[in-house]
Amino acid sequence: MVDTTSGTDTAPLRKHRRWRRRLLLLGVSSLIALLLAEIAVRIGRAILDPGRLSASQLREHVAATPPPGTTVRLGHMLRAAQNPDIVFEFVPLLDVQFQDVRVVINADGFRGPARPKTKPERGYRIVGLGDSVLFGWGVPFEDCGLYRLEQLVQRALPESVVEAIDTAVPGYNTAMEAQVLRDKGLAYSPDLVIVDFVGNDFDLPNYLWEQPNYWALDRSFLLAVVLRGLRWRDQELHGPFVWAPADPAGNFVRDSDRVPPAYRHLVGPEAYRSAMQSICSMGREHGFHVLVTCHHDLIPEALAICTELAVPVVQIGDRASTWLRENGHADYFKSPLVLHADDPHPTAIVHGFWAEAAFARLQELGWLPR
Repeated sequence: MVDTTSGTDTAPLRKHRRWRRRLLLLGVSSLIALLLAEIAVRIGRAILDPGRLSASQLREHVAATPPPGTTVRLGHMLRAAQNPDIVFEFVPLLDVQFQDVRVVINADGFRGPARPKTKPERGYRIVGLGDSVLFGWGVPFEDCGLYRLEQLVQRALPESVVEAIDTAVPGYNTAMEAQVLRDKGLAYSPDLVIVDFVGNDFDLPNYLWEQPNYWALDRSFLLAVVLRGLRWRDQELHGPFVWAPADPAGNFVRDSDRVPPAYRHLVGPEAYRSAMQSICSMGREHGFHVLVTCHHDLIPEALAICTELAVPVVQIGDRASTWLRENGHADYFKSPLVLHADDPHPTAIVHGFWAEAAFARLQELGWLPR
């Protein structure tokens, strides 16, 4: 059709307007669909997510137990702890594949054989506090440092019943471990408490508990669901947990301005000092020795605090360096002392160094019964 007044063809103009209307309709329809999907996700989360429970109810929530032999990520092995300062703990009675090794969690929520609360006659008990390293990340149980230390002490004390209880959980820091000792470890009447230090023990734990506000407008729950499905790292989150804030290098933060207020008392050098003071105080009250260990070397801040508190330490950095030199390895992180280049957790070799060094230190201190 031609406009006889102006002499122009109006058909292309009408076609352009129709496309604009269609695109506008498509945009509005898509926006409405996304809005409805967002609302549906929020309603579904509010109904189904255990995060909707109150803090006290959540800590009574029964976490799902993976079937025996299932290959799992760390988040699938955890549940909320009763004590909010412990944050999370292992689901009891697990028998799973984790980091290519079998991991068995006993009824008390610890890796290794179950121990009765009552110490046996002539018993000598070691309670280990730590995180992924003392837990034995990627290492079969029989090669873990604490179990190997138990065997060394048992051979030295043939008339005694030596038992080590490994309370370590990956992601813990020392402030959390002090709470674990108070709430769980003291029940075993320890003779020795080992506090195993890792360089991130001043930092936030891996996971934090968050109770979402499903009706807040500052976030998209639909986008979170999509991203969680796309990012393998987020797929291990379970129940009410979220990843702790981290710096660009992936280290969980300790800077007070980035730490959620509810967790600030758990991070930093002062939190470490307070935790160590609490552990030492429990030692004086309940009659056990305290030894701080490290599968490499303590950072200067931690060493200074242990020196200030007169807590003996065990460091094996020199032993590892000697082994590297003798075996022709220039780089610790590319050597057989770590699981692999992308995972610096120590192998069974280092766990053996640690057990031998801890045992030698106990003998030097005269802490083993005669």
